[in-house]
Amino acid sequence: MSRLRVTLRVSDLKSLPTFLESCPKLKSLILVWKGNSTKMHSNDDLHDPVIHFSPVPECLLSSLEFVDIKTCISGHAPEMKVVEYFLGNSEILNKITLRFNYYSANEKFFFKILLAIPKRSPTCEVVVL
Repeated sequence: MSRLRVTLRVSDLKSLPTFLESCPKLKSLILVWKGNSTKMHSNDDLHDPVIHFSPVPECLLSSLEFVDIKTCISGHAPEMKVVEYFLGNSEILNKITLRFNYYSANEKFFFKILLAIPKRSPTCEVVVL
């Protein structure tokens, strides 16, 4: 499988690495999570949804080139941890597309956090819609 669209509930984001482990040749991922940012932000189990999973799934190291997060992001820490997970672990990522929630977030704060996230792939383009 080289392309995958996955929709998860906020409470299931911890399962994301399991999905990725089962797709070692994955090149393109479209990710959607259901649930609002307030729930994601306040749920203790989701304080750090995926960043500590190891080992890093094979696809992040060798094949994942595109990630498109379709859920609008407000900049809450758990949301940014998902972004950080991909940027910090994907060796050949060419592009990650994010959708910023302009209605309920502080744009300046969001971009400050986003720019501070280290990218493992030096050629990765971060697109914010």
